[in-house]
Amino acid sequence: MKTHTVSSDIQRALGAKGFVIGIAGMVLMILVASLQSILSSIGGTGLPYGYHGQLILDALKSDDVTLVLPILCTLPFAAAYVDDIQSGFIKEYLPRAGVNAYIKGKLIASGISGGLALAAGVCIAYGLSALVFLPMEFAPDPDTVPVSHFAQIFPRILVVFASGAFWSLTGFTLASLTMSRYIAYASPFILYYVLIILHERYFQDLYVLYPKEWLAQSQRWVLSWGGILILLGVLSALMCLTFTLTAKRRFSHV
Repeated sequence: MKTHTVSSDIQRALGAKGFVIGIAGMVLMILVASLQSILSSIGGTGLPYGYHGQLILDALKSDDVTLVLPILCTLPFAAAYVDDIQSGFIKEYLPRAGVNAYIKGKLIASGISGGLALAAGVCIAYGLSALVFLPMEFAPDPDTVPVSHFAQIFPRILVVFASGAFWSLTGFTLASLTMSRYIAYASPFILYYVLIILHERYFQDLYVLYPKEWLAQSQRWVLSWGGILILLGVLSALMCLTFTLTAKRRFSHV
């Protein structure tokens, strides 16, 4: 059973209603963020080349989208550990799965489901945008090299995935410390908002811990998008380590 713990947790996370809600919520918020641009373009003779891609790029930088990221990514699996403890399921499952396999499965499922919910939403929104607006766009200028707009969006999709994984693991870990389902959903947004306030009001030069910067990349980063991915990977690893230490200490009494 230990070899199937990770896969079963991933299936549980991806099959949850929260995962579907997270994807749908991301698509909806991108639509909301793009609504003004769409309405202003209706009735024209045509759309500029690449409009469908630029629409998604602009939406990912908007406050409407960035503020819901740390909420939507927690819906699939952030409260799973608390549910296992409070329901007593952990007492039956842990002896069969093993401590290390259980921890590994929960962390991987939380990170993947949180990141994938957001990234899938962006991909679906881009597909819908291309389907609707691409036929309305003017042809590219024959004297210029056509630009692949998906190639511009793809690095942001990776960052959205990494960001979703980090915020999901944040809610998952803080919930394990407080044993509260509400903390699982609320704590990432609270931390997100605190980081925004700290940057915008007190530490303008500390852009590496500014969540909006992760998607916009308005400053110079070492390795460009790769630097942001590495940062989010390190932060996620810290959350994983915190949960591992917390869970092992608690399991010694189970």
